[in-house]
Amino acid sequence: MKIIITGSLGHISKPLAIALVQKGHLVTVISSNPAKQKDIEDLGAISAIGSIEDVDFLTHTFQGADVVYCMLPPFKFKEDPDLDARAEAFRLAKNYSKAIEQAGIKRVIHLSSIGAHLEFGNGLLAFHFIAEKVFKELPDDVIVTTMRPVGFYYNLYDFLESIQGKGFLDSFIGKILTIKHYGLKGFFQGKKGLIMSNYGAKDKMPWVSPTDIASSIEEEITASGSVRKVRYVASEVLTCQEIASILGKAIGKPYLKWETISDKQMLSALKQFGIPSTLAQDITEMNASMHSGLLFEDYYKNIPNLGRVKFEEFAKEFAIKYNQQ
Repeated sequence: MKIIITGSLGHISKPLAIALVQKGHLVTVISSNPAKQKDIEDLGAISAIGSIEDVDFLTHTFQGADVVYCMLPPFKFKEDPDLDARAEAFRLAKNYSKAIEQAGIKRVIHLSSIGAHLEFGNGLLAFHFIAEKVFKELPDDVIVTTMRPVGFYYNLYDFLESIQGKGFLDSFIGKILTIKHYGLKGFFQGKKGLIMSNYGAKDKMPWVSPTDIASSIEEEITASGSVRKVRYVASEVLTCQEIASILGKAIGKPYLKWETISDKQMLSALKQFGIPSTLAQDITEMNASMHSGLLFEDYYKNIPNLGRVKFEEFAKEFAIKYNQQ
């Protein structure tokens, strides 16, 4: 099969490209970074250097493909804290849809997110609802599989410095979200060795490894899909305190706790550290929807088979990075 992968050599796209190449597929990886060309080709894939801002480039690259895997890039809040994620998602999804139609693509895998079933009440994740809506408007003969991964394990790296007691990080906005899921920094000065947010403690949540996401996407790409579908992807379901305990044990702090603060405290702290009001409100609402369980309602109606990478495995990687800081 001829397969197009967006997302350059990111956490999901790289293992996906490797797996598909190893199975003999003709894989093209799109990257906006020319420096990635050699790395892509070293995997045995074809590099397509260009931007998803360019519909003509996308159309040309998509030509003749059997399947196209589409994902939105991380939004650059560090460069533009006032960026409108909803408008950006609509614009980029439209670029994809135009190229898909112009290239005559009939099979699409779209990386979305948990919470995308909600138009309102999910805070920042509402942009995924908007992107999904654009893909749903493709002609009926375009088979779209929508992947909705849950909270990424690696977003927990955002708590590294608060667990170490180093205080607030200057890079907060830059890492606030690659935007996908639950990672948010513990940020209160004077609070050391804790994980803190307006969700946590006994809140039970599904988590996922990007390796399991890549495996699930590979399955969908190579499946003979004939109808549109939504597929959730998760590796393990744990409470936030269970997460803290496993991480604590791995780093030699078995007493590590995940404390829950109020929405008001969360919003106030975000504004205090210079996060624009609209973005601060979106983050607070997103977290509140996890705490209330609203974000997970559709997931629990469509529970997937869990992936193979369990949290204990990630905790070992977390400990290595923790000890390198």
